[in-house]
Amino acid sequence: MSIFDSLSAVCPECGTEQAVKVVASINADRRPDLREQIIKRTFQERTCPSCGFTFRLPPRFTYQHFAEHMWMIVHPRRDLAKWQELEAEAQEVFDSAYGPDSSPLAREIGAQLIPRVTFGWPAAREKLVARAAGLDDITLELLKMAVIRQVPKAPLTDQTELRLDRVDEDDLVLFWVDGTTEAVEASLTVPRSAYDEVAGGGDWAALRAQLTGHAFVDLNRLLVPAA
Repeated sequence: MSIFDSLSAVCPECGTEQAVKVVASINADRRPDLREQIIKRTFQERTCPSCGFTFRLPPRFTYQHFAEHMWMIVHPRRDLAKWQELEAEAQEVFDSAYGPDSSPLAREIGAQLIPRVTFGWPAAREKLVARAAGLDDITLELLKMAVIRQVPKAPLTDQTELRLDRVDEDDLVLFWVDGTTEAVEASLTVPRSAYDEVAGGGDWAALRAQLTGHAFVDLNRLLVPAA
């Protein structure tokens, strides 16, 4: 089931506090509406009763979607520097629930799940969009590496990330987006054939090995030193 907690949220514009319910766990099989809200970038959006400013609460929850073989822990973008520690914690949680430390029935279910850990709304949303489009997330990260290498003056910074927005027929539409504020800085379109080329192997074996077998499958794994 999906679980919500109550807490007090502070408006980032005027500082007004309000009582809110935030998600602790999502079961997308039972609550597909919550999945759609994440994809539409409206989930956990709040409007300040004092100044009318609209903002999104930082994500921190577990996401399960058995139909899509997904299991994911989502953290705020500000925790990215601790990815190594939080990846290990996520693997421990998964192993306890569905892995070697769980019951035989749970292990049978877990064998069909792919554990992941993400940081920030854009990263979490991208996993859902990629899975729905039938894209392998490791290949997607390698494709983004190829794009960064080839795009002159790519706007990559400590806060800006390259994320999949959607798949349009034979094209992948990517956004340069602020990982915390979700502000889009630029977009570009990459042909699906480029993804297929990366999926075919080529010179990507070494980088693919660095992403394979881990819960944190993200370009930031290669760019952000572990704290």
